[in-house]
Amino acid sequence: MRVSIVNAPGENSYPIAGYTYLLVYKDQKDKDKGTELVKFLWWAIHDGEKFAEDLLYAPLPDNVVKLAETKIKQINYKGEPLYK
Repeated sequence: MRVSIVNAPGENSYPIAGYTYLLVYKDQKDKDKGTELVKFLWWAIHDGEKFAEDLLYAPLPDNVVKLAETKIKQINYKGEPLYK
């Protein structure tokens, strides 16, 4: 998943910006650890977003959240999706 926010439109947009990325194996080797990872990632892009403002981070745009949701739903253990 690649998204760029450099030189975003808008009067209050900062010209130099970026995302923090996580590299995650799509096929997990441990079901329990993979399940917890999926729960954390889902939390991070939803409920965890409320902590971003206090740290002066901008919230994720809706299209980025949707892309991340799609990727998280692809994480599996032996072909079984771990997102429930």
